[in-house]
Amino acid sequence: MIAGLQMIEKQIHQKIVDELNKIGLLYRIFIRIKNESSINEKIERKSKEGEPYAENGKKIQDIIGVRIVTYFKDDVNVVKEILNNKFKFIDEEIDELELTVFKPKRTNIICQFDENQIQILEEVSSASKNFNFNLIDKTFELQLRTMLSEGWHEIDHSLRYKCTEDWTKHKESERLLNGIYASLETNDIALKNLFHELSYKHFKSKNWQALLRNKFRLQFQLSDLNVELLNKLNEDNSIGKKIVKIDRTEFLLKLSNLDLSLPVNFNNLLYLLNLIEIKNDEISRITPEIIKTIHRNSQEI
Repeated sequence: MIAGLQMIEKQIHQKIVDELNKIGLLYRIFIRIKNESSINEKIERKSKEGEPYAENGKKIQDIIGVRIVTYFKDDVNVVKEILNNKFKFIDEEIDELELTVFKPKRTNIICQFDENQIQILEEVSSASKNFNFNLIDKTFELQLRTMLSEGWHEIDHSLRYKCTEDWTKHKESERLLNGIYASLETNDIALKNLFHELSYKHFKSKNWQALLRNKFRLQFQLSDLNVELLNKLNEDNSIGKKIVKIDRTEFLLKLSNLDLSLPVNFNNLLYLLNLIEIKNDEISRITPEIIKTIHRNSQEI
């Protein structure tokens, strides 16, 4: 059983890593397979809660669980949109923001295994003597969190969600736990705004490399902007102004759609920024042909 599930787990992990690393996103990924004791515990708990699993009804959908933790709040949606094009989303729990209430915001998505993975699962199921295997769905769960909220969610899941009776007569303590989450959510917003403001300060001081780093917040390789690009930016301030105004999320999603095999560095980013958004003729003239070809091919699809 475990070997077959590990094969599926490895495929899912690699697919996600390939897509997110392609654009240099800052994130951490955690993936696990539910063990037999955890499966049995969940079946028993759901039965006690009056929502039992059934072979012809609701099944366990997170035999494999994936959690992606982003450094920044706005990257949660970036990851969701990128992976929506790579996996089949069949259900989701995404909490709407309430203006007057602070509470945990879930971004939990159920994804269908692909045809090859379903076949592997069926082979595992037929060979398994685990009587609960008929209660397991052909799906995995994808959870998206920010770095600041991740620790809170782990504590909440282990020490509140799985033992709600501990909290029934302690509403003030429960309110305080939610208040801690509220402060983390506020800090998530403040962190994004801080880097937005910092990127503008670097634009004003013509610190172009720092502008790109703090505007796009990616895992850049350690190589500096070349002299030609620096000269173009220094000569034409409107290029930097356009960079400041670019919608980061929209650009990253466009970048993810390219058939990229390029290092994530300042030079390549600026070449692609120019081809996709800025469209400065002087920068286009010095752009390597391979980058132009990648962009051109994406336009033809």
